[in-house]
Amino acid sequence: MGVSFRREQEETDRLLALSDGVIAIAITLLVLEITVPEIPPGRPVSILSNLVFEQWHEFFAYVLSFLVIGFYWVLHRRIFLYIEAHDKGVVWLNLLFLLMVAFVPYGTSLFSTYPTQFGVMFYAGILALTGLTLTLLWSYASRHDILEEGLTSTLVVLEGARFLASPLVFVFSIVIANFDTTLAILSWLLLLPINGILQSRMVDSLEQANVV
Repeated sequence: MGVSFRREQEETDRLLALSDGVIAIAITLLVLEITVPEIPPGRPVSILSNLVFEQWHEFFAYVLSFLVIGFYWVLHRRIFLYIEAHDKGVVWLNLLFLLMVAFVPYGTSLFSTYPTQFGVMFYAGILALTGLTLTLLWSYASRHDILEEGLTSTLVVLEGARFLASPLVFVFSIVIANFDTTLAILSWLLLLPINGILQSRMVDSLEQANVV
């Protein structure tokens, strides 16, 4: 039993190492997509500052994608804090999550280059699908009894709601983008209060469980 457990632990470590590596590469690729502006022939160097400021949408997309990928990494880490063992389902769902994470830099580049209705919808769609894969991973783990013992049903539900919140916001923004792309982009700010509320509820749930 001890040898089997150690092998299982080693395989879990490999799974996390692969996940961290893919996420790190995806985050690095985000900044590599930002191109340094070229000064047109015959124009003074003093216009460089204006050219850089004109890239504000590229910087915005970079920061947003960095934060979203970072947040998804935090959620991914939380899943494997609770998972005691894994099976083929966990492995393949985790690979599906990494598939979407690796695609985020392309969506970011498309959005920053073409911040049009299609660009916003495509970008939001990628981020929504990435979050949904995490939700599927958590749902699978909670239904197959591979989470650590002692987790209350309330905590499992709150964690699931937290995983689902971000993709729902991005899906909501896709609907809004059909009418107003600026409003759709602003709707992404809903991620802050929603996740703040869910985090507060989780803390309260944990404190009540410790009291009991």
